[in-house]
Amino acid sequence: MRLSVFVLVVLQFMASDYAKAESNNVILTRAFADDDYGFYQQEVLEAVMSATPEYGDAQISLHPQPMSQSRQVVSLLKGDAHIMWSVTNAEREKLLTPIKLPLLKGLAGYRVLVIAKDAQHNFPHAISTDELKTRTLVQGNDWPDLDVLKSNGFNAAGEEWSLWFTSMYTMVEKGIVDGFPRNVIEVNGDLIRHADKPVTIDKNHLLIYPNYEYFFVHPDNSALAKRIRVGLSRLIENGTLEALFNQFESHKLALTLADDPHRARHFLQNHSLPYVLDYARWDLEKEKAMKALLGE
Repeated sequence: MRLSVFVLVVLQFMASDYAKAESNNVILTRAFADDDYGFYQQEVLEAVMSATPEYGDAQISLHPQPMSQSRQVVSLLKGDAHIMWSVTNAEREKLLTPIKLPLLKGLAGYRVLVIAKDAQHNFPHAISTDELKTRTLVQGNDWPDLDVLKSNGFNAAGEEWSLWFTSMYTMVEKGIVDGFPRNVIEVNGDLIRHADKPVTIDKNHLLIYPNYEYFFVHPDNSALAKRIRVGLSRLIENGTLEALFNQFESHKLALTLADDPHRARHFLQNHSLPYVLDYARWDLEKEKAMKALLGE
């Protein structure tokens, strides 16, 4: 009898230790089985955990299954993962808890057009926004950006998610669509991966709308949400977040595209986002960004 009690106690301690180990394992979703894609966001998240030791040890691990954005949301709601990062919209913010710091400084809302190499004549510098709306465009069918384009009157169609957006780039290559709007952060990496296709970046135009990429957590996981907010605030204050951002060549190239004075700028409204942040460029608005994070 005593042995049974002893075994039961040992099993309880083992279960407790196992549960503790499980709780320290923070699972981050991902879109692709590639170490490069999302590496910045993972680095930021690991820095957040390191900057908040009072919340306990935490080990970041990637979900083993790459998935679309809509499936990532479901994964968080089911408890199969703890954190995702993506562009926000009102619907996503109703389902999950957003950590309202634009990880990419709002550059997710700066979009250039990927076009066929022989199609630049379809996008002269002089065409107006209304003329641009007559061109056929493609986006991922579960991307908030598709709704932005459609609600602003653009002729945009949704396409099923595919590995490295191959189907979208194939549609551009074959002339099924005129262009594929891509954010300035990711477009250069895309073109490297699709170097076998005769596609390029349009030289003349830039679409701009409020568009923010956040970390998201389950709405019941307030402790994790608070930890991320506190950690991001500390990373902004001590300059670590800016240093992480600047480590990536793609980010530097993105700023070059976003700030190109020769591009015609087309300003769109984001009807799926009921606010505009005045601290999206958190490198220039540190106090506002920190206050917003700690005040949430």
